[in-house]
Order: sequence, then C-alpha cells, then structure tokens
Amino acid sequence: MNYKHFLDQLDKRLSLYSELHNKFIKCRKGCSNCCENGDYPVSQLELEYLMQGFIALNNEEKNIVKNNINQMKKGGKCPFLVNNECSVYTYRPIICRVYGIAYLCAKNIVKTPYCVNEGLNYSEVYKDGEIIINPIKENLDTPTLLKEFEFGEIRNLFDWLKND
Repeated sequence: MNYKHFLDQLDKRLSLYSELHNKFIKCRKGCSNCCENGDYPVSQLELEYLMQGFIALNNEEKNIVKNNINQMKKGGKCPFLVNNECSVYTYRPIICRVYGIAYLCAKNIVKTPYCVNEGLNYSEVYKDGEIIINPIKENLDTPTLLKEFEFGEIRNLFDWLKND
C-alpha cells in the first residue's frame, strides 16, 4: 500500500470516528487551538510528504512559512499555520489528523486531546482526568498506524526544521 492511499483510508476512518463522537468534538474550520501551542511528533516519512505540500505552496505562503520556521519555538505555534488555517492541510501528519479524537492507545490508556482542559473537545464527558464515555477503540498513535511502512525516525517538527 502506498502512503497516499493509506492516508485516504485513514481519513475515511477518522471521519466515521468524528461522526460517532460529533457531539463531543468542537473542532471547526478556523479553530487552530491545537496548532497554536503543542508538540508535533512527525516521522521522517510524514516530513517528506509534508514538504511536498510546502513545495506546492505559492511564493507568498512559502515566505510566511519560512518566517514562521525562523521564529519557531519548541512547544509553540506550528509554522505551517497561516491565517489560522493549515497551509498544507492535505499533507498534514498523522498527529494533526487524529488530534481531537479520544482513543484507546497502548496498555488501555485513553488518549484525549489537550483541548479537553480548555473546555473544548470531550470536556462535558471528562471528569477527574478520565473520560466517561467509550473512546474510539483503535490505537491512533503514529507508530502503530505506520507499522507497515518504513517511516523512519520520529522527531518533534521543531527538531526537523530548525537548523541552529
């Protein structure tokens, strides 16, 4: 299976999961809370695909992204966020695709989006550090999803892009 086909299939599953938990997910176009302050673990395979999206940008967007990279700080705003929208949305990594969905990962630990602490996704069913509904029962962590690919090292996007 090629990576693009894999992403198409993943997006279909994620769409179904989002529909299933629609009343708990507050993500909408223009909401960039998850892109404003976070860690962005990205595999080498995802980075290469992401850079294809960067290459496809117009020169003005490329310059904005380059400037964002120069100002990027670990745990800060994603450099591909332009005017509160992902400039490389089609090429975004798995962490960005699955963010917002509560799912069951390794050792039966439920992974919830950070925005639950800010009154957003799942906040009405999140009590005392636990979600009180059934999470999605698929492990959506990047290494698990990419297990059939040579995905290379996983690093924070900051570490891939900064050349200091």
